[in-house]
Amino acid sequence: MNKLFLTIALAFTTMIASAQFSVLTTFTENADSAWSATEKLGVGYQVNEKLMVGVTMDGEDKYELLGRYTLMNGIWGTCVYNYDADSEAELIDKVDVGLGYSWNVWKGLYIDPNYTMPLKEDEAGEREGSFNLSVSYKF
Repeated sequence: MNKLFLTIALAFTTMIASAQFSVLTTFTENADSAWSATEKLGVGYQVNEKLMVGVTMDGEDKYELLGRYTLMNGIWGTCVYNYDADSEAELIDKVDVGLGYSWNVWKGLYIDPNYTMPLKEDEAGEREGSFNLSVSYKF
C-alpha cells in the first residue's frame, strides 16, 4: 500500500512540476469611471500546449471557471462559467464565450485583448458583448 501511495504521489508531483501556471487580471471600469486591475484576478493551469483551465474572482463573492483553447498563432477561444451558488438560473444563462489574442510583450508577460459575449440572448433578443483587456504572466 505504501508503494502504491508513493508511486501516485511521485506521478502527481512530476505532472505538476512540468506544468505551466498563469496569473491573469482584466482591467475593468468602476462605477466612478476609474480603471482597476485588481477587480478580476485569476489563476490558470496549462493542461497541455493548447488548453488552459482556471478560476477567476470577479469582485468579492463571484467566482468564474475559465477554459481557454489556443486555436492558432496566439488566437484563442474562451468559455467562462459564472458560478453563483445562490442562483437558480440555468446553465446556459451563466456561460460566456469569446475570442482573444495573446501578444507576448516580454518573456512570460502577455497582453490579451479579447471579446466575450453571453451564450444566451437577453429578453430583447440581443447579446451584448464586451471588449476586455487582460494581462497574464506565465510561469
